[in-house]
Amino acid sequence: METQAKGLMRLPRPLIWIAFAQILAVVVMPPDVFLSINPVIWGGVAVLFALLGWSLLRRKAWARLASIFVQGFSIIVHLLILLSNARTGRGAALAWDFPLILTSIISMALSAVVLYYIDQPDIHILMQ
Repeated sequence: METQAKGLMRLPRPLIWIAFAQILAVVVMPPDVFLSINPVIWGGVAVLFALLGWSLLRRKAWARLASIFVQGFSIIVHLLILLSNARTGRGAALAWDFPLILTSIISMALSAVVLYYIDQPDIHILMQ
């Protein structure tokens, strides 16, 4: 009976957007980085984030906790990549990698929005 009532509840529109933002946070990266990733690894990561988004829409409690972990980890990874690769070249030819900087900031911001929203008390109640 509880699962039927849970299935009949209307999803909040922001939860739908957050489920899609799960995937967007992964996809936002410079094209050269995107193309350099092994397709098998990229596919696995994309499937993981899509599964988390889908499970959030189905209001699974584990999906909220897994999303918190994965999005936090995503912020840390993007920050480490950004700090180590923001400047390219050697010596006098040292230059800023603006596509990497911009996409890293956008991706970290999307992950932060996901983290902020899924940590709200109404989402805690909805996902129980």
